[in-house]
Amino acid sequence: MPRLVRPAAVLCALALLAGCGSGSLAKSPPFPRSTIQANAADPSEEPTTGSTVTGKPVDAAFAVEKLRLLDPCKLLDDDTLKGLGTPDDLSPGGFSRCSNYMKDKGGKDLSISVEVGQTMTSEIKKADKQVAGLRSYEQVLEGSACFVSAITQEDPGLAFTVQIGYKDGDGCVPGRVVAESVVKLAKGKSAVRTAAKGSVVEVDPCELPSDGAVTEAVDKSSRRYPYGLHNCSWVGKDAEISLDFRLGFVPKDDKFDPKQTEVDLGGVKAYQVETTTSFPSCSLKWVQLRGDGNQGEVVEVKSAGAKKSEFDRCARAQAFAKSLLPKLPKA
Repeated sequence: MPRLVRPAAVLCALALLAGCGSGSLAKSPPFPRSTIQANAADPSEEPTTGSTVTGKPVDAAFAVEKLRLLDPCKLLDDDTLKGLGTPDDLSPGGFSRCSNYMKDKGGKDLSISVEVGQTMTSEIKKADKQVAGLRSYEQVLEGSACFVSAITQEDPGLAFTVQIGYKDGDGCVPGRVVAESVVKLAKGKSAVRTAAKGSVVEVDPCELPSDGAVTEAVDKSSRRYPYGLHNCSWVGKDAEISLDFRLGFVPKDDKFDPKQTEVDLGGVKAYQVETTTSFPSCSLKWVQLRGDGNQGEVVEVKSAGAKKSEFDRCARAQAFAKSLLPKLPKA
């Protein structure tokens, strides 16, 4: 199986659990914390191929274009959280994630996160429960966490996933309560946000590049792998390319990496980083939209391939990025 830029099944639950309570992690900027794949399937499984747009949702309210405009923090209803204990401040984590590192009614740590548009693979077949009228899948990590996913689309698989970190009780119990509330709120208008001018929040990363650009970056036989709502990869026999849209922390002077070099993409300043591992890569980042303080939207293109594959990864990343720029929203 070809190596993917971002595997569909990656379990990072410990990263969340380390931020439980009101410690510094809960208050730190969520970017560039990686997206947490809540329901970890077999890492050897390939994600569903195809467009994140053409998949048919189980309800029109959960169409992908509508999911992209949901504010995940507005899905964590204050009244619902107060029914479980004492909420802390909401901690946004990019376009699709929000967390609350709160206390239960006994004052013990209870961390709650919601992810909109979570990629599902084998979990679809295992979804044997119901929540708010949707098929649901639950996974428990021994003694620490529960993941409750409400399936919104089956091909490719997408879900609302509520992640509970709770060492002193059954995390699935509050998980079901929050998941029920999330689904109901998602059907209304109270959680819908308005995209800022120049934002990529509504852009489908799988549909943005032309077929020609993908062929030049990978090859004619590449397969497309959507991941969540804001990432897409194209994988061929000897090369792959990925496109990722992120919302979060933008470091001072755009110093994303101490090893980065500045690249001019024809009037757009980007930052390039090469790796020389057994699977060498070249990533290219640029700030698409600057928000308040040190927040903003970042676009990243990454070209990679096995070491035996001899091609200029940075040249391909740059060419692919340049092909995208005219199609991206303008601020």
